[in-house]
Amino acid sequence: MELNVSQLLMEPSGSGREYELDDPLLLDGSYGNITVRGAVSLLRTNKSVWVSARLRSALDSECGRCLARYSHPIQFELEEEYFPTLNPLTGGRAEPPDEDGDYYLIDERHTLDLTEPVRECVMMSEPMKPLCRQDCAGLCARCGADLNKMRCSCEPLRDARWGPLLEMIGAADND
Repeated sequence: MELNVSQLLMEPSGSGREYELDDPLLLDGSYGNITVRGAVSLLRTNKSVWVSARLRSALDSECGRCLARYSHPIQFELEEEYFPTLNPLTGGRAEPPDEDGDYYLIDERHTLDLTEPVRECVMMSEPMKPLCRQDCAGLCARCGADLNKMRCSCEPLRDARWGPLLEMIGAADND
């Protein structure tokens, strides 16, 4: 996910480039490789390169209810500013914009690397509790049967702390 911006850095503010991205991305954890696709726009500013991207991919996820593996499509937008480490006109070192370091840099070879911000967006796009489908019935708490595929004959588990309330509901249903 690297783009060479050497020519763009030599052009005046307002110059731009358009790219179609279709690149593999190696993610940490159980995801492995995914392919990220979409449109990337680069805009030269007076001090930097502004990146705008509309990207999509799919994560191999595990359902939070039935533990089935499934592909979860994701879409996200990226808006980031990249600052050059070298002044493109003089070749000398360029000063970073501020001390806190909360920005991305274009390296000495004039390469803009989208890998880290794309990785962050992908990780943030993952649902907190992934579901293979909205009406997933999950697993039986007693026998472990996948309730999406079969009905088991187990009695439902009832938390004893809910006993009095469940009795009230049962009594109301009998009236």
